[in-house]
Amino acid sequence: MTSLHSLLPCATKSVTAAALVALAAWAGPAAATQNLQFIADGVPAANAATPPATSAFDAWCSGRCFPTTQFPVYDPGNGQPKGTAYVWGRDFAFGAGGSLCFSEFIVFALAQGELHVASGANGTCGAPIDPVLKAPRYPELGATVVVAGGGDGVIAGGTGKYTSWTGTFSDRVFVGFGEPTAGVGGIVYYDQLWFSISGK
Repeated sequence: MTSLHSLLPCATKSVTAAALVALAAWAGPAAATQNLQFIADGVPAANAATPPATSAFDAWCSGRCFPTTQFPVYDPGNGQPKGTAYVWGRDFAFGAGGSLCFSEFIVFALAQGELHVASGANGTCGAPIDPVLKAPRYPELGATVVVAGGGDGVIAGGTGKYTSWTGTFSDRVFVGFGEPTAGVGGIVYYDQLWFSISGK
């Protein structure tokens, strides 16, 4: 006959194994990479937000940045509002044919906290499209040309749910530009602005 004492090591192993499986199941989703996608469309407002008081923003800005735009972002699947994006820019460089590159820092104010992303030097770029091929929307607001472009970068911190997130982001967009006096420093509208952020 098997004694209770002889069964204890086996039972202990089973309990330990079950505990490890349960722990893995609990920790797995938290450690898995999550993808957030947002879209924005329309006329932005000037960014009136206070810059985030973080070392990541200070290091990125280095006294050279300035606020650009702010706008609501939406879920691309169902169109529901997800929050607001606040954008800062720096180091604008212009090339042949009207092309330009620069760096951006974006704060997404979401229901579960803020998520911060930053592109590096020349991390965001664009170039004008022949108006015959893609005429600007809202010429009555001063848009004279459409710039196609986008950027790539990294998650630079956050608050709440996103406090310890790391990962990458990409965005792609058509932007209606005009004279510096039009819109927000020449940015008149966003058309099909899309963000994809992968982090954990």
